[in-house]
Amino acid sequence: MRIADRDRVVIEAPLQLRARGTPVATIMRTPGHDLELVAGLCHAESVPPAICVQVDEDAVDLDVDPQAFAGRGLLSSAACGVCGRVAIADLELRAQAVAADTKVGHPVIARLPETLRAAQQVFEATGGLHAAGLFTLAGELVCVREDVGRHNAVDKVVGWTRSEPIDPSRHLLFLSGRLGYELVQKAIMLGVPVLAAVSAPSSLAIELAERFNVALVGFVRGPRANVYAHGWRITG
Repeated sequence: MRIADRDRVVIEAPLQLRARGTPVATIMRTPGHDLELVAGLCHAESVPPAICVQVDEDAVDLDVDPQAFAGRGLLSSAACGVCGRVAIADLELRAQAVAADTKVGHPVIARLPETLRAAQQVFEATGGLHAAGLFTLAGELVCVREDVGRHNAVDKVVGWTRSEPIDPSRHLLFLSGRLGYELVQKAIMLGVPVLAAVSAPSSLAIELAERFNVALVGFVRGPRANVYAHGWRITG
């Protein structure tokens, strides 16, 4: 028997990114924290910091030369994947390995899924969002962002850190989905030493984490987890 009813669904809408009025990219995202999203995306792509203004609900303008985006191939959908943006060789020219000797206890990581899930207010209503959370080494949640795109959620968290007195090397990043290359790239650019998630990493994500000194932890399910790179950072 079919029953007519109403359901809440997550919003997915385009955000046009402009550089001094010139459109340079369109990002499919869940509206909210748009300036953080753009700041985080630009940080990951090594676009110079600039004044960022919300022109309207669907457009953000950066005071930067449009040529700064030339050849960057920024994402134009919420789908995941490398999308031709940047090769590992290029990342090695723009980023450094995480030098901090930061370690975190496994019991702390085991608590992160529950803590992040409890903070996902929009997911609670719609069931259709990814989340990224920045945590202290004691497991305290300091920032959580949700979005229809998992990489957008990370960009929003990174964007938040750009205006906060945060030392990323003393924090860890936890994600609600799988770990692809582009998410590890963003963690490396941020400078966090530990990246963990409830699901699996890709082979390229593992390779990248290994090369840049980042602990990569997947399948965090209660007391169990798989450590794929730099296990010396995970204690207990």
